[in-house]
Amino acid sequence: MKKWIFVSLALIVLFSGCLSTQSVESDAGKLVLKGVTFSTDLQPALETAKTQGKPLFVYVRSEYCGWCKKFEEETFTNQSAIKTLNENFILVSIDVNKQKNETRNFRVHGTPAEIFLDSNGIEIKRIPGYTDTQTFLNVINQIAKQKEA
Repeated sequence: MKKWIFVSLALIVLFSGCLSTQSVESDAGKLVLKGVTFSTDLQPALETAKTQGKPLFVYVRSEYCGWCKKFEEETFTNQSAIKTLNENFILVSIDVNKQKNETRNFRVHGTPAEIFLDSNGIEIKRIPGYTDTQTFLNVINQIAKQKEA
């Protein structure tokens, strides 16, 4: 009997961690991850990037990805990252479980993945897997500077 109680408690703890999400998806094709709001529709974002002359940041994730949650908790709460992303990029998030075509088109085989496209939709940089906030900041600052040049 004690064994079943322990197993039941262990399962509850495991599933509660999987079910708690840090994201809020609105009806308008938007996804809020911590302090950053993403579009979830790639095509309009590509059009916006082209008209505004901004690069696109495509964040590929999954609700159940532990490394995604770690990246979001660390990076999307960092004020420098939030400011740089909002001012210099068009932001799109792709969920590998909900957007399988986009996942295939980007040839993503694991999450998280950070993909940067120029304003014409051509890939300029890809970061497969988890990256720490400082490395991510270095990348987005470098891409933002290239845009200005």
